[in-house]
Amino acid sequence: MKDHTQYAETLALYALGALDSAEERADLEAHLNSCQECQSELDALRGDTALLALSAVGPAPPQRARQRLLDAISSAPPRREKIQRMVLGVLRPRWLNFVPIAATLLLAVFSLMLVQRNSRLLTNLEQARAELSENQKQAQQAKAIMDVMNAPDAMHLTLVAATTRPQPQIKMIYSPNKAGLLLMASNMESLPQDKVYELWLLPASGGAPMPAGTFKPDSSGNATMHHSMDTSMEAKAFAVTIEPIGGSQTPTMPIRMFSAG
Repeated sequence: MKDHTQYAETLALYALGALDSAEERADLEAHLNSCQECQSELDALRGDTALLALSAVGPAPPQRARQRLLDAISSAPPRREKIQRMVLGVLRPRWLNFVPIAATLLLAVFSLMLVQRNSRLLTNLEQARAELSENQKQAQQAKAIMDVMNAPDAMHLTLVAATTRPQPQIKMIYSPNKAGLLLMASNMESLPQDKVYELWLLPASGGAPMPAGTFKPDSSGNATMHHSMDTSMEAKAFAVTIEPIGGSQTPTMPIRMFSAG
């Protein structure tokens, strides 16, 4: 059962007409019916409240009336429910707590999309660079071929079989100034997988034969080779031998074909 001090706050609020809880109001009114002391206190508080109201437009109420009302309110223990209502009243809505989280998630998704897009752009850029590099190489090779073919000192040579059979044939364009040559072979004999034909330049100075590139004919016996020499070299003749894959530094006899002039 509650004592008189536990009713102090609700009694003061009841006197002021500010007791919102119907349950507390019913509990207090039931107590007042059985407690003459609290009923007397209520009457005194109501009188003090009336005096305080009159003090706004009339003479000041007795100091003891004001003090009695303030003492009754201040002597009451804090009410947890009202404090919670006051705190909750200034708190922001709960859904606002999720706004930073949602913003962070959206930022993460947007960042991931940017990373993926940048990755695709970098991949496309690398592909474009590779294609450009390949096109430049092809253009350079085509220019080198045209330089050999159109060189003023270009010598048109025909190589025939060293045996009595004239069927295999090699046509060449060679430019000492451009240090390059173009070879076109036809009707060549097929070779084992580990063998290739190698072209040799026989220097006009009489030095040792110089490797001038390797080639391997297709199934029809045809082959094309463009070879750039390290330095310009005057040639008196050309010869062809059969060598291992990758070529050799010295000819492997016998000579299979040689330049006719």
